[in-house]
This record gives sequence, C-alpha cells and structure tokens, in this order.
Amino acid sequence: MSRVRVLALPLLATSLLLAACGDDASNESSDTTATTAAAAPTTEAAVETTVAAPETTMAAVETTEAAPETTEAAPETTSSDEAALGSIVDVATAAGNFTTLLAAVEAAGLTETLATSKFTVLAPTDEAFAKVDPAALEALLADPAALTAVLQGHLLPLPQDAATITIFNSVVTAAGNSLAVVSDGTTVTIGGATVVQADIAADNGIIHAIDTVLLPAA
Repeated sequence: MSRVRVLALPLLATSLLLAACGDDASNESSDTTATTAAAAPTTEAAVETTVAAPETTMAAVETTEAAPETTEAAPETTSSDEAALGSIVDVATAAGNFTTLLAAVEAAGLTETLATSKFTVLAPTDEAFAKVDPAALEALLADPAALTAVLQGHLLPLPQDAATITIFNSVVTAAGNSLAVVSDGTTVTIGGATVVQADIAADNGIIHAIDTVLLPAA
C-alpha cells in the first residue's frame, strides 16, 4: 500500500508538471499570437488616387478673324462729262451744226419727244439741209404732218451705235420705212446718206450726223 502511494506520487507530480507546462505553452502561444497580431502591420497603403488634373490646356484658338473683304465696288457714278451731256436736243444744240434740224423739230412739235424718249437720230447737218431746194424746204416746214413724217424717217426707235447698226443690212425707222445700211469698213451709209460723224452720245440716245436729208421719193 505504501509502495503504491510512493509510485503514485511521482506520477501525480509529473502530471501536474505537464499540465503546468501545457498551460504556460498555451498562454505563451496565445501571447505570441496576440503579439504577432499586434505587430502585424495593418498598414493599408493609402491608395494613391492621384487624379491627374486633366490637361485642359486649350491652346488659345487663334480666332483671328480676317476682316471680311467687303470691297464694295464703287458705284458707277456718272462722270462729270457724262452728266453734262444732256438730252438729244441739248447735245444737238451744243453741237451748233444742227440748227435747221432743230427748227424743223420745233415746228413739228417734237422737241419734248426728242428730249425725253430714247432714240437714235440720223441727224442731217446744216450743210445737208442746204442741199434741199429752198422752196421745197419752206413748203415742208409749213406742213406739220408732212414734216413729222420726214423727221420720224430720221429716227430709230432704240439707241444704236454705229457698230450695232452696221451688223444689219437695213434698219427700220420710227416712220416704219426701211433704210439700207452699207459699210465698207471705213464709210457707212444709211438710206443713201453718209454718216459724217458717228456715235455722238446723249443721255437719252445717240446722234449720227449725216450729209443728206432723207426725203420720201417724189
């Protein structure tokens, strides 16, 4: 009995020692875990969310607006010479060699018409009227109706320069009769009368001076 007790005592002591060691190891392991956990860096690397500022470097737009070419063609202003031309009557009067023609126009009551309407005038000069028999001319000036018909035979309804007239073989007058046109490159005849001065400009038409009065055939 005392022998069993003797043997039991060392075993009990050994068990207690192992238990104590086990507790210490457990505590030490726990402490180690805690220490490790405490020592474990929980450093959460701050995410560098460096948002790069967008390079909104907007190149200065060169809005150099070229000054619009508003080159406005200068209005066609009538030159002082053209402004001074006046009507067909004014120009014929200023010329000084159409006095008989102007007297006939006045006698026929056509002065206002020639001053305002657009015409080409085949204008006999004073020398041309000098070729007419004085008695026949006097009778003509005394007959307004016949005189008007003769004068209308010297008018073309539209302003036409010599270059335009010579395109045609004939032209029709305001009286309704046809006049033959002949040109050899230097001389132009209309109805048998030679143009001695062409393209005398007026505000409302053109005058062509001729050397013969265009009278109806006898």
